[in-house]
Amino acid sequence: MADDAKPAGPDLTKGVALSDLADGGMLVGHVGGDEILLARRGSEVFAVGSHCSHYHGPLAEGLLVGDTVRCPWHHACFSLRTGEPLHPPALSPIDCWSVEQRGGKAFVKEKQAAKPARASRPPRCCGARTTRAASSC
Repeated sequence: MADDAKPAGPDLTKGVALSDLADGGMLVGHVGGDEILLARRGSEVFAVGSHCSHYHGPLAEGLLVGDTVRCPWHHACFSLRTGEPLHPPALSPIDCWSVEQRGGKAFVKEKQAAKPARASRPPRCCGARTTRAASSC
């Protein structure tokens, strides 16, 4: 994002009506200069960086599968809870923010501290069921 560009979408610190974010819905907004993806799964609302850490793909154009989001470009998959990359090609996590729900709105709060890298493990497929993905799980 250029220095003089305005951040996309609403200021998520001011809150978004939960009625405007359906279950399985995604919305791009901002907190300060950071572009954030707000995603809802049931009664839970998650806030993560809006771009893939692989090639900066727009995660809001991707798929929500359970508590994960998949990039539309190369299908990297991230946990909405931790930002952890769960499926290549992404190897770096995306940022996460805390979300508070009150008065029928979701408010994005502070950025969460990065979690320490976990030990290497086989990739989780984020619900993918292609021949290649299924054979690697």
